[in-house]
Amino acid sequence: MRSRRFKGEFVAGDNERIKLTLDLLGSGLFPIIEQEMKAVYQDDWIDRAKESFRNSPITSQPSGDAIRWDAHSTLLILWDHWNSVFRNRLTPLERSYVGELREYRNRWAHQSQIKTQDTLRILDTASRLLSAVGATDEAKQLKSERDKLLGQILQQQGKNIYDSSDHQRDRVRDAIIFLICALATIFVIINSYGTEAPAIFFAGFVGVVFAFLAYQRWVTPDRPTHGAHECTNCGKVIYGESCPYCNENNLA
Repeated sequence: MRSRRFKGEFVAGDNERIKLTLDLLGSGLFPIIEQEMKAVYQDDWIDRAKESFRNSPITSQPSGDAIRWDAHSTLLILWDHWNSVFRNRLTPLERSYVGELREYRNRWAHQSQIKTQDTLRILDTASRLLSAVGATDEAKQLKSERDKLLGQILQQQGKNIYDSSDHQRDRVRDAIIFLICALATIFVIINSYGTEAPAIFFAGFVGVVFAFLAYQRWVTPDRPTHGAHECTNCGKVIYGESCPYCNENNLA
């Protein structure tokens, strides 16, 4: 799996998710194209479909009679034959999905970087379009990928908040407050009960408890763990907050 460094814009697996989306669009949209084009154009539907490629690059389709039924072909035919074929089956909202996905497909084909938030949108828009045409299996798969990606985004956002300078200052402030409370409580105990053994013991116990709380707040991460999950940096499955694979690469 190819991965990219997360810098607030990308997470591991973005490119693979887009490729999967385009593959599922090709297979999921073909049945409705075949059905609706045949209903309107009968035996001439293939020839009429080929007319959509008149302004496309020569290399976009193989030579001969075959049409490569990929995302490019299916989205282009849906768009080009909308008024004559598909407007009675789909709504203007679905047409906007087609236009949006064509734009993202062209960006991906020209190797433009697509941010994670856009990848999330692509997955959602594609799943909605596939649901509308009845490709339920493909739509369900993309919804699952969308939910996984959303989980990665939320996880990374939580980590960014935890690692922020404001959050670290809050932790230091809270730890100092715990230590001040410990000193104040010890002073009150000794001042009230003297230096007898029970008072010293109680004061020491209070000091240890507050020191432990200060240490926990200062040092121990307080962000929730998520069990087994993908590292947002390298994409490998890990079981804690720190990724051992990334740490090995950093040390190498």
